[in-house]
Order: sequence, then structure tokens, then C-alpha cells
Amino acid sequence: MRIDELQLKGFGKWQDAEFHFAPGINLFYAPNEAGKSTLLQGIFAALYGMKRDYVKTTRYLPEYEKYRPWHQGEYETIVTYQLAGKTYRLHRSLLKEREQARLFLDPEWTELTDVYQEDRRKERNFVEKHLGLGRSLFADVTWIRREPLTAGEHLMPALKTETEEANPMIHKILGELDREVSTIGKKERAENTLLGKASTLVAQKEQELRHAESVSHEVGRLSRQIADWEMERVRQEQQRQRLLQGREHWAKKDEEWQKRWQLSYTAPDEQQWVWWENSAQSQEERSLHQGTRQALSRLQTTMQDELSVNLSNSVQIKQRSELEHIQQDYEQGVRLRRHWEEAHMELARQAAVSRLSIGREARQSSGGAAWPWAIAVVLAGLGCISFLFDQAGSGGIALALAFIAAGYGWWMKSKSKAPRKATDDARSEEWQNIQQEISQLDEKLGMLLRKWQVTDWDAFLERKEELHHQLRSHESERLTSELAKKEEESTLLQEWGRKVRTCLAREKEAWESERTNWQTELSRSEERLQEIREQIAKANGQMEAHEGVFVAQARSEYEDAVMSLEQLQVRREALKLARDMLQEALEEWNRDVSPAVNQHASMVMDKISAGVYREVRLDPREGFAVRVLEPARKQILEQEQCSTGTQDQLTFAQRLALLQHVSQQTEPLPLFLDDHFVHYDQDRLERALMYLLELGEQHQIFLFTCVEREQLFLAKWLRAHDRHAIHQLA
Repeated sequence: MRIDELQLKGFGKWQDAEFHFAPGINLFYAPNEAGKSTLLQGIFAALYGMKRDYVKTTRYLPEYEKYRPWHQGEYETIVTYQLAGKTYRLHRSLLKEREQARLFLDPEWTELTDVYQEDRRKERNFVEKHLGLGRSLFADVTWIRREPLTAGEHLMPALKTETEEANPMIHKILGELDREVSTIGKKERAENTLLGKASTLVAQKEQELRHAESVSHEVGRLSRQIADWEMERVRQEQQRQRLLQGREHWAKKDEEWQKRWQLSYTAPDEQQWVWWENSAQSQEERSLHQGTRQALSRLQTTMQDELSVNLSNSVQIKQRSELEHIQQDYEQGVRLRRHWEEAHMELARQAAVSRLSIGREARQSSGGAAWPWAIAVVLAGLGCISFLFDQAGSGGIALALAFIAAGYGWWMKSKSKAPRKATDDARSEEWQNIQQEISQLDEKLGMLLRKWQVTDWDAFLERKEELHHQLRSHESERLTSELAKKEEESTLLQEWGRKVRTCLAREKEAWESERTNWQTELSRSEERLQEIREQIAKANGQMEAHEGVFVAQARSEYEDAVMSLEQLQVRREALKLARDMLQEALEEWNRDVSPAVNQHASMVMDKISAGVYREVRLDPREGFAVRVLEPARKQILEQEQCSTGTQDQLTFAQRLALLQHVSQQTEPLPLFLDDHFVHYDQDRLERALMYLLELGEQHQIFLFTCVEREQLFLAKWLRAHDRHAIHQLA
């Protein structure tokens, strides 16, 4: 057997981990807590699951909870192994609530799961069927550890000797007999044995026979009951149809009532008053409609009469006419006053312009002629002074020049008077036109004021406001009267609506109980009809369930089951007799340990101890306990009496001897060592490792260690050969 690949989807600390193994020695070197032991347990769990063997019911190993996934992943493994020239792929889900095992044949992935039957523990035991070794035996033989064998009493049938050729066949037959007897079972109440299943089948067939007999009576009873229910269903259907016809009546009546209720909040017109009187459900309601309608008619007539009186009032007509005329004259007066104001503003503007022109001309004239007169005055003054100081010549000249300057100034003044006169004439003409327009506007405003017999414009405005006030007073009185009539009309309509709704409420209360009775009767009819239909359907379903049940067939099957049970019991007794006879013969053989097993154990111990210990014996009556001959004193020592290192070496020899002999019946089995060499000295360690190198040519070996000794010694051989591999665990 060779394990090629292991996938741990979730197992202890490992999650989605994948390992590939070499066919020879696989050395795993890692410190403590790196997951070496978890990986080893994962290999065994992938091959055999986590249930205990050699028990009748499902019980899990103590390690089940210990190796649950740490990361809340799936408790799942996948292992690929080769056996007898075939490659198998075994999937396992280890969770109790979803436990499942499926076996496939590589490379086609043909599923072989259903080829293997489940045992009493709900296990299919794929590897056990392949090797003939259960989990406990496989661990005893392949896992080298200082613990005693856990299934030593079951190991002997798996061994054979070279000196007695009959023993292997006897053990094989005895194993087959045991399996056959176990398969048949000892008690009829066991659920997973053939005897228990046959007994269960007899009880089941007996119950089916009784059931078939009762079914015949039940079918007849149901047929009669279905016929009665069908007749009642027809009657209920007819009654339901009659009741359903009333649904339209009540829906129409409720719709009409809702319409009348909503219309009671709106004022009816003439056509709606007729509808209200025709749809009245009582004389009281009809009288209410007629009385309200008449009161509204009288009120409307009164309002029309008052309106006619108001319209025919001559005073109001005259006031409206005067107001219209005074409004027209007011608008005309506003226009005249606006023109009057504009004319006065123009007149003021002309005056301002005239004053500005005169000032400018004066400045021009004074600026243009002032200097000649000033020179004349100065010269005249000089002449006078000259005459006073008796300078007549100078004085005459000065006076002559003064007269010349005065003449020149008089000439310049006369020259500027001509254009100023033309400008003054134009301004005077425009001034007269504006004055004439103002006079005309004053005349028109005076005529307008005299027309309304007022002295000024403010009095005219007071007259206009007085007419407005009188007309508004009359209009206010008229509107107040109309509003009072409207309020009276609204009060009449509100009172009418309230009374109508009171009548409608009494009306609905009167027929609501009648409709409730109708609904109750309809619901009761529909419930009864549904109940009858369900009873008929249930009865038909019961009859369909009883189809194919025949009393004669059930009786025949019951008799066949009883006969099969009797035959199985006879077969079990025969197998037990044959097994007991072979067991007696085998017990004689078991008193002596197979010489080949002892010889192989002695050979292994001789190699490891370099000839110090050469004789080793295994006692099958005490769980293959190991004893060794101490060469110096020739004493037989129990394993516990030796040193710790020697005890480990004796265990090593014991398991290798058993491994070799079991492998002869199947094929080379793998070997597992988990920190086994801790107590070996260096010499014995090297000899043990050299022996493992020889053994690795035929067997697959898994060597787990947390120290470097094994790696340092084996590295040169393992790296030089493709058959071996060194694995580093993260």
C-alpha cells in the first residue's frame, strides 16, 4: 500500500493543506507544535474515519473533538492511495451531522461507494476491506510507539507462518466464519444484522398483512362516505348559489347609500331635488326634502324681489348717473390741471431764461465798453491835475484823449443794442402765448367748477367723495341683505344635510343586521362546502394511498419472510458449529508463537544493538508482549525491565516483525514513526536508520522528528534518491 496524496480541508490546525508523499522514506522535520502529530492523525482519519472499531454501535474516538478544525472550516479529508495496482481516491466528511465517505477509482473517477455495504457503525470500511485490517490493527502494525497493542486478540488471524501451511487457510476460514456469524447476528432485535433485519422483515410483513386486511374494510367505508359527502356537496353548492345572488343586491344597495350620504354634503340643484324626493326611503325623508325645497324657494323669491326693488330705486339711479358724470368731469379736470401746471412751469422757465439772458448781456456790454470810459476818466483826471499845476499843454492833450476814449465807448454801446432788441421781442411773443393758454385753462376749470356749484378744486373733490360714499352705503346695505339671505339658505341646507344623514344612519342600521345575517349564512355555507371538499379529497387520497395493497399478496410476502428467517437461523447455527470446531483447533496452534515472527523481531534487534540482544519473543496470549534474553546473565527480561532506549528498540522490533508478516498476506504496508528515536544513542540510531533505508525500498515510511539527528544522517541518502523526500512543515 502506498499513500500518494493527502488533502486536509479542515483538520486541527491544518486548513486547505495539501501534501504529496514519496514512495519511500518521507522525513518530516519541524519543531514541536508545528503540526506533525496532527498530520499523522489526519492520515489515519482520512483512511479509516474517526469511529472506534470492534464495537456494535457508533462511538467516536477521544481524538474526534481534539482535531476539529481550528478555523471553523469543513471537517474534511481527501486521500489518494495505491493498492493492488489500483489507485483509489477517498473523500471523507467527518462532521457527525453531515458524515459521509465516498470512494473513487482513479484516473476515471468511477465511484465505488455503493459496492461496499455499511456495518453496524454506519461505516463502509473501504481500507479494511482492501487490507483485512481494521483501524486498531492497522495502527498496531504500522505505527511504531511504546504503547501496548490495542487489538492484539484480533491480530493472530492476520498472521501466517512458513512452517505450517494449514494455518493461513484456517485463519482465513475462521475469519470468514466470524464475519458470517457477525453478519447474521446473535439476537433477533439487532438492527444491523441479517437476523435482525429478517426478524424486522417478518414483523413488518405481519404488520402489512394486518394493514392490508384493515385497508379492505377502510376502502369500503370510505367509498360509502364519499357518496354521502357528494350528495351533501351538491346541496351546499345550490344553497351557496342562491346566497351569492344576494351579494349583488347588497352591493348595489350599499353603493346607493354611499352616494346619498356623499350628496348630502352638497347643495342640490333642481334636478337633484327631484332625485332626492324620488329616492327617499321613508315619508319622513320625503317631507324633509319637500319642506327644505319650499323654504329655499321662498327665500330665493324674497331675494329676487329685493333685488328688483333695488334696481328700480330712482335715487340710486340718479346717484349712479351723477357719479358717472362727476367721474368723467374729474378725469377732464385732472387733465386741465395738469396742462395748467405745465403752462405755469413753462412760464416760470421763460422768466428764468429771460433773467439769465439780461444778466449775460449786461455783463457782455459792461465788459465790452467799460475800458474806454475808464481810460477817458483817467485821462480827464490827469488833465485836471495838469491844469492845477499850471501845465496847460499836458492837460490839453489829456483832455483831448479823454474825449476820444469817451467817443469810442459810446460807439461800442450803440452797436450791441440791436440783437438784444430782437431777442426781447421773441421772448415777449412766447410769454403772451403762454399767458393766453393759462387764461383759457382757467376759464375751462372755472366752467367745470361752476357746473358742480363749487368754488375751488378741493370742494369739487369733496363733492365727488360724498357721491361715492352715498352709493357705497346703499351697496353695503344691499350686500348685507343678500349675505343674510345666503346665510339663511346655507343654514337651511346644513340642517337639511344633517337630518338627511340622520335618516340615512337609521336606514342603514335597519338593514345592516339583515346583511350581517346574510353574510353569516354565506360564510357558514362556504365553510361547510370547503370542509366537505377537504373531506372528499382526504378520503380520495386515502383510497389512492391504499391502491395496490392486496391481502393475498401481503399474506404471501409474510409467509416468505417467515421462511427466510427460519433458514437464516438454521444457517447461523451451522456456521457457529463450524466456527467452534475450527476455534478449538486454532487454539492449539496459538499456544506457540509463529517462529517466523520471533525470528524477524530477533533479527531487527540484533541489527540495532549490534549483537547485544539476539533473542526476542512475542507472546500472543498477552497481547504480543515482548521479552528479550539478556546475553550476559542469560536471563529473560520483560520489556519494562529494560532501559528506556532499549524499550523503544524492542517496540521497534516488535512492530516491524508484525508489519512484515501482515504485509506478506496483503502487500507492503506503510510505516509511521512519530519522534520514536528520541531515546536512541547515536550508534543505535544510525543502525536503525540504515535498516529503515533498506526497508524503504519496499515500504513507504513516514518519519516525523523534532530534532536534527535523523535529518543530518539521512539527508545525503534521501536527496540522492527520487524514492525518498524531505518535507518542511510551515
